[in-house]
Amino acid sequence: MRFPSSTGIGSALVLLAAAACSDSSTSPADKPTFAAVQQILTQDCSSCHAAASGRFFLVTMDSAQLQQSGLVDPLNLAQSLLFLKPTGAIPHGGGVVAAYTAAHQAVIRDWVALLPPAPPSLLEAVKVGTGTAIPAPTVDGFYDVVWSMAAPVILRVSGGWGEAEFVQAKAAYDGTYLYLLLAWNDDRASTRRQPWVKQPDGSWKSLDAKLPAPTTGMTWNEYLGTADEEDPARFNYEDKFAIMWNTYGAGNIAGFDQTGCAVTCHDPAQANRPGTSYNSDQAWSAAKKYTNTPAEIADLWHWKLVRNNQHAKADDQFVRYWVPGAAGAADGGRASDAGAAGYGNNPALNGRPQYRGPSSAVPPYYIFDNQKVLLTDAELTALPVGAAIANMVTSGPTLGRADIDAKGLWNVGTWVLEIRRKLVTTDQTDVQFDDLARKYAFGVALFDNAQIEHRYSSVVAKLSFKP
Repeated sequence: MRFPSSTGIGSALVLLAAAACSDSSTSPADKPTFAAVQQILTQDCSSCHAAASGRFFLVTMDSAQLQQSGLVDPLNLAQSLLFLKPTGAIPHGGGVVAAYTAAHQAVIRDWVALLPPAPPSLLEAVKVGTGTAIPAPTVDGFYDVVWSMAAPVILRVSGGWGEAEFVQAKAAYDGTYLYLLLAWNDDRASTRRQPWVKQPDGSWKSLDAKLPAPTTGMTWNEYLGTADEEDPARFNYEDKFAIMWNTYGAGNIAGFDQTGCAVTCHDPAQANRPGTSYNSDQAWSAAKKYTNTPAEIADLWHWKLVRNNQHAKADDQFVRYWVPGAAGAADGGRASDAGAAGYGNNPALNGRPQYRGPSSAVPPYYIFDNQKVLLTDAELTALPVGAAIANMVTSGPTLGRADIDAKGLWNVGTWVLEIRRKLVTTDQTDVQFDDLARKYAFGVALFDNAQIEHRYSSVVAKLSFKP
């Protein structure tokens, strides 16, 4: 098995950086310098985008990083996110930035116009199978010949927990399926999802996903602070990965093709602009995903390590319109396609876990439904304090929720995830790849031992199909 390594992902970025202007370069006196640009951005934006903020855009970016970020486009200045977001032309967590005056914008616009075009976030799917000499990949997380022939796209992620800064993506297709390969850095595979643990008094407790409960109004990164999200004393969840697609047609999402999945992000603490606030007192007042009109639908492919991976599946879900309130407060606009989830908690019986797998040993932290065995009082009594029992019983999704094949493998600090889905499905909430001349907008997010605190791509990416 050959996995992309952190060095491999970093090397690709070094090559991209060579095309950008360097910080030491100077311009003629009548042309704006990067020093002038950085001074303006620091003055106007540092209250939200300082180096420690964890956001996608940082005022400390050097000229090469800014040029490659996708935030500026010298070929289409008017559509550059560095102009659209702070002026309120598109959703922006910080709202309209009053300090970002027309004069400041003019300096930055003149500097951007001098840049070479940034490498596009365009993922080109290679044709495989019938009529080609390239076999279709097997969705098992192992190396396939097509992945050495498909060009990678590097997508920058930020904003949540974890150390990954980039996701490497590759794509292929045949007459029936779209295939994706995703790779990102992660120092540990998070498999310990809320197990039952025996307490010193002999009782049993299902561990919380995170402790203590976040304070209302606190953001994800304020809550984490300098803690390690892999610390089992505080965090017990799983790794996940998600891809959100515009569905076009009747479900087309206004603004998605310009800003990606951020257009579905709403935080009441930020006047329903994008944000990452918790609300432990009133669930519907926390940051949520939902679309902005009843007709809009985003397709959501959601891979969950402990709940899905052993069945080689991802959960086929979607994001819909939602009116904030008590109804649906836990999930907001996030919903699932028809069918069973294929997972559920190991239920409590008299305050202790009801089932084990073929043995009580962990890992794995899941139990196949067709292998579950009733635990006896004698077994539980014999286990030592601190013993853990898996708290997830799984059988795999069904019907529409099972449309996506997916398998992830972790090795030496890198996740590799292979995905396959039919180009065209019968589900109205799915993106339909029925026009191979179209460029399909999407965004990615990764969850590093996190329920909701994901790192995400703020700049929209697009998928195209090479003939």
